[in-house]
Amino acid sequence: MATGAGTATRHRAERPRPTRPTPPNLAEHVCLVLVTQGITHGWAIGTLLAPDGELGRIWTLSRPLTYRAIDGLIERGFVARHGTAAGAGRDRTILEPTAEGRRAAAAWLDEPVAHVRQIRIELLLKLALRQRADLDIEPLLAAQEAVLVPAIDALTTTGRDDDLVDLWRRESARAARRFLVAALELRPPNHDQELRPERRPEMRLSARNQLRATVEVVTHGEVMSTVKVVLPDGQHLTAAITKDAAIDLDLAQGDDVLVIVKSTEVMVAKAE
Repeated sequence: MATGAGTATRHRAERPRPTRPTPPNLAEHVCLVLVTQGITHGWAIGTLLAPDGELGRIWTLSRPLTYRAIDGLIERGFVARHGTAAGAGRDRTILEPTAEGRRAAAAWLDEPVAHVRQIRIELLLKLALRQRADLDIEPLLAAQEAVLVPAIDALTTTGRDDDLVDLWRRESARAARRFLVAALELRPPNHDQELRPERRPEMRLSARNQLRATVEVVTHGEVMSTVKVVLPDGQHLTAAITKDAAIDLDLAQGDDVLVIVKSTEVMVAKAE
């Protein structure tokens, strides 16, 4: 019997590629920090994260999801079960953080968030958890401000063709910047009053060339910012001010401003 030459195809068993462990999610991070702060069982953690709990006004987590987060922490080796304690109902499992879990919790509390949208929940949770443990919040706020400055500058650099999405993003960025500045200026109760900046009374300016206008465009550079405004009669003016001044004034499109013109020279022109 004749046999034809054929091509043999060898099927090699593909080795499964190693997968990187996924980082803990927000629920796991929050539960881990609470365990490191001495909250030793899931029911107490769920109470803190309930709508009427200490952290519930920032972010809530149902009890089933709380227990799921704790199970995830145990699988990661961040938390371990150490016996039980009698409770009002069934016995409660005692939770203790591992050394690795403590390191992970401390690193997360020190890490600023990456996006403006994360300030509302994640950053507020970190600040509340730090205050709960009597940790200084100023280092985190300062680091957060440094991380988000480029993004906030980009979002608050405005143009004339902004749509509703651009408007929302810009106003959110402005609110975030005001929050970070105000939070850094907060001082704990009973702080030495001599350290508080003295509030200065409003003052009048001697300059007479004061024009009311509306901001049209704000463009931030490395050091200077350009502010274009429109007067009530439709005329346009452009002012070049320092970037720090633009940020302090929180200037953005649509703001009503007072333009003060001061000149050391007056020029006269005549048509031919």
